[in-house]
Amino acid sequence: MSQAANTFWINRFISSARIELVERRRLRSRRLIDGLIVMVILAASAICVSIYWRAESELAEAVAKREAAAIKLEELKVRVERREREVQQLKNDRAAIEQFARQRFGFVRPGDVVIRLPQNEEQTAAVRMANLTPQRTRSYTKASN
Repeated sequence: MSQAANTFWINRFISSARIELVERRRLRSRRLIDGLIVMVILAASAICVSIYWRAESELAEAVAKREAAAIKLEELKVRVERREREVQQLKNDRAAIEQFARQRFGFVRPGDVVIRLPQNEEQTAAVRMANLTPQRTRSYTKASN
C-alpha cells in the first residue's frame, strides 16, 4: 500500500507539474497573441492618423489654391470690366479715341511740340550718342478728323 500511495502522490505531483507547464505555455501563447493583436491595432491606428494628417494638409493646400484662384478671378473680372469700358469709350467717344492714339501710337497734332525722354539706360546711351553726332529728327504727324 505504501507504494500505491507513493505512486498516487507522485502521479498527482507529476500531473500537476504537467498541468502547470501546459498552463504556462497556454498563458505564454495567449500573451503572445494578445501582444500581436495590440501591435496590429497600434499599427492600424498609426496608419489612420498618418492618412488623416496627409489628407488634412492636402485639404489645406487645396483651400489655399482655391482662395488664390478666387482672388485672381476677381482681379480678372475687374480687368475685363475695365477693358469693356475702354472698348465702349473707343467706339463712342472721340476724345477717348484721340487720347488712345496719342498714348498708344504716339500720334501728335500739327503744331504740338514733341519731347522724347529716354525710358531706360540703353535709350539714354543712344540719346547721348545722337547728341554727339548732329542729326536732324523728324516728327511724324497724323491729322485727326
